[in-house]
Amino acid sequence: MKKTYSIKKKSSLKENLTRVIPEMFDDFYSFAPVVINFPLRKNQLHEMRKAGKPLRYAMELGEYCFTPDFKLCLDEVKLSLDLMGEVHDADVMIPDISLHMKEVRLFNQTIKDSDQRISTRQLRSSVLYLRKQRRELYGELCDKLKLWSENNFRSRIITAMNSTP
Repeated sequence: MKKTYSIKKKSSLKENLTRVIPEMFDDFYSFAPVVINFPLRKNQLHEMRKAGKPLRYAMELGEYCFTPDFKLCLDEVKLSLDLMGEVHDADVMIPDISLHMKEVRLFNQTIKDSDQRISTRQLRSSVLYLRKQRRELYGELCDKLKLWSENNFRSRIITAMNSTP
């Protein structure tokens, strides 16, 4: 079931965002220990990404209510979600391309003339490239998440919301 966040109708947008964004960040960042320590747990990474989208949208609503540092925090959240999206894309494409390659190989077994067989070289190259790209992007994402913990990114967001623009 999708998490919901309550707002107070009599409070301003700024007041509601100030209350809700830290909670959204906590829900989003709660996946970080598993994502950082278990690179092959793709579902947790995807769930973290899904939890980050409402955070991003809420922060985009508050972009003009808060300080310029808040905009920088938003940019960091966007970047992390973009990295997660790229990693997720690789996680989806690698099995699909691998399956296609397997099907081509099975088809090739039915062809007697080796000159008529379909090459899988480009498919293999694509899988290798995607695996390499995933490792690099995943490493960059983990570095960012660790840095957030070390520098108390949550506190930075709260400070940026409570400061006067």
